Amino acid sequence: MTAKTGAARIALMTGAPVIPAAQWGPQEVLAPYSKRLRLFPRKTMHVWAGPAVDLDDLRSQPVTAATLREATERIMLAITKILAEQRGETPPAQPLDRRIALQKKADS
Repeated sequence: MTAKTGAARIALMTGAPVIPAAQWGPQEVLAPYSKRLRLFPRKTMHVWAGPAVDLDDLRSQPVTAATLREATERIMLAITKILAEQRGETPPAQPLDRRIALQKKADS
């Protein structure tokens, strides 16, 4: 999934730690692109948190687009690692970029 740089920007500007958290289960309640809630039978949702993402080497650099992208990639990698460990699956080599997927679909 394509990430936004907001969490990285706040962390770099304030020095706040970033705690990666992964979740699994909400897709059972509200399917993608659906407006219909499926509350019954009850669904189980899981949330896992990992250790703080190390951004110390980036904090001394000016906040630029490249710095934000690097920090965001580290955050997303940490989230992906947590989810892969919990689900027991290997994550895809490249994260999903919906814009590229939609463009490929439109070109076909």
